[in-house]
Amino acid sequence: MKEKIVFIESILPEIRELILSKTIQEVIVKDNEFDNIVTDLDILVQNTLIKSLTEKFPDTQVLGEESEEHIFTDKMWIIDPIDGTKNFFRRKEDFAISIAYYENMKPVFGFVFDVVKNDIYLGIVGQGAYLNKQALSKLPIRTMNQSVLDMNLKTLYTLEEKYNANVKLVSTQVFAHRNIGSAAISMCQIARGLHDIYISSHLKLWDYAASSIVLKEVGGEVYFPFEDKKELNVKSVFLFATSSKEVYQDLNQLLYGDQHAS
Repeated sequence: MKEKIVFIESILPEIRELILSKTIQEVIVKDNEFDNIVTDLDILVQNTLIKSLTEKFPDTQVLGEESEEHIFTDKMWIIDPIDGTKNFFRRKEDFAISIAYYENMKPVFGFVFDVVKNDIYLGIVGQGAYLNKQALSKLPIRTMNQSVLDMNLKTLYTLEEKYNANVKLVSTQVFAHRNIGSAAISMCQIARGLHDIYISSHLKLWDYAASSIVLKEVGGEVYFPFEDKKELNVKSVFLFATSSKEVYQDLNQLLYGDQHAS
């Protein structure tokens, strides 16, 4: 494991330079959805990572967002080459490289690299989480009135219309609301104590595989209240990430009253 972690740390600066030195030449709309895009640099970064990882560790396989096939193996990297592609395309910030390593379908460690800020988050199962090699502290338990919520408009309306959630009540009880636009960065913001709740109605495994490890290692929680997550899969899921189980319980009470999501 240590060899793999050291290797990832050694190649991230090169990947950063690759991204920051190039200009987007092509934007592809996926699945005929105008707001679902991939750039030529997403593909370049993924191909670069696949080549580096499989040459160094030939007994491993890569499951990447932009791959044509998504196959699970005993030793696999789960990567999102650029999480927050729309941020990358429009704002040139708040996007991340997400790399998780799994063995026998279980998480081992995960990296989230905030490229522009040059922040490297690392979570190692059972061994803690780190930001730029400095250990992150266990998260405090906050009330809803102290909590910062990260959620976008599509998720808000899905909660209201499909799950009859009282989002308006939540809006009156949280301390503040933000929307970063990158699941990996949003969950790491919780891990470092800056946010407390992240909700998204449309994530896939590569969006949260690495950041979930980081968050859980500091006492955070990740929930899939409307999904069957007994096994790994690549379908789109509804995810709740919180700084503690207490915050999640309080959030559910506001959203659903006594009819909590399970």
